[in-house]
Amino acid sequence: MPAPLPFRTLSAGIVLLGTLAACETPAARWVDAEPVATTMPSPLRFPPFTPFDSTLSAGSPPAQFLLAHDRLREAGAVSLLREVRDAMPEAQQSVAAGGALPAIQVAAAPTTTLGESEEPTAADQCARSMRVVVAPLRGRVAVWWSKAAGGRVHLMAAWRDSIAGGGRLGAWRGPIVVDTLDQGPRDAQAADRGAYGCARPAPSVAVDSVNGYVHVAYALTGPEGPGVFYAHQMDPRAAFEPPVAVLYGERLGQARVASHGDLVAVVYEDPNSRERTRVGLAISRTAGHLFEARLTASGGTSAQDPYVTVRGRAVVVGWSDLATPTAAPSFKLRRAAVRP
Repeated sequence: MPAPLPFRTLSAGIVLLGTLAACETPAARWVDAEPVATTMPSPLRFPPFTPFDSTLSAGSPPAQFLLAHDRLREAGAVSLLREVRDAMPEAQQSVAAGGALPAIQVAAAPTTTLGESEEPTAADQCARSMRVVVAPLRGRVAVWWSKAAGGRVHLMAAWRDSIAGGGRLGAWRGPIVVDTLDQGPRDAQAADRGAYGCARPAPSVAVDSVNGYVHVAYALTGPEGPGVFYAHQMDPRAAFEPPVAVLYGERLGQARVASHGDLVAVVYEDPNSRERTRVGLAISRTAGHLFEARLTASGGTSAQDPYVTVRGRAVVVGWSDLATPTAAPSFKLRRAAVRP
């Protein structure tokens, strides 16, 4: 089993914000003063969402059926937001290149073969957790939750490279460690924090079309508590850089990521929400090295299942809104503009 990554710290962007807030304009602002109601269908209803179950076996017919629904729901939700994003004038504008940041030395990624199937062979994967995305001109990237000792899970990744001149894909290589600090039922304060195992949202992965970086957003319960976390990989032959905490809280929820060059956005169900779940947005203008802004997207009603898409300086967040516990979910969105 790969060795755990070092104990993470909260994104350095929070520290910098306290110093710079008085003399800098915000890194991002809402274009819409309030969330915007739409006539778009709620992704939670098409197809209806089924809660995650730790007892489900990956690869079984029920698991594959639900996984197909999950992926269809995610692809459909993002398609609802893209037209809104591309209509924003900020989508045609660029974010200024981030300042020089110290290089982080990381080890080489493993080259173990994980098969040549559509998805990597991962015997211990949690059902419904595998996500695979295209890396333009480079191949495919997969991320998934892997079962570990003591009811914990580890977050793993794999690459399937394109073979130059061959016009085909090679074998999957990995697993590449993303995060191994999840806590299980036998760890300290497990009764207070809850023991989730595989019963948690799948990780979100994006490969940038400009610089090729791999971005991953997810929720887990680390030694320091539950929260939303982020990690990225700048070189497909290298390991992921150490994860950073986007936001700590009291519970796990859905987190998703999108990027365009130096602009990275993580949207999440706020782990500090109580009766009514809020949707939050974190913005980085340094390709994920620092998160400079954290904004609340949703209003006073319960918001779930958030999505995000970005281009240029434009960010669009969408989520399913539940006005009452028994009401059918509706789809709301909100647009943001990132500082040049």
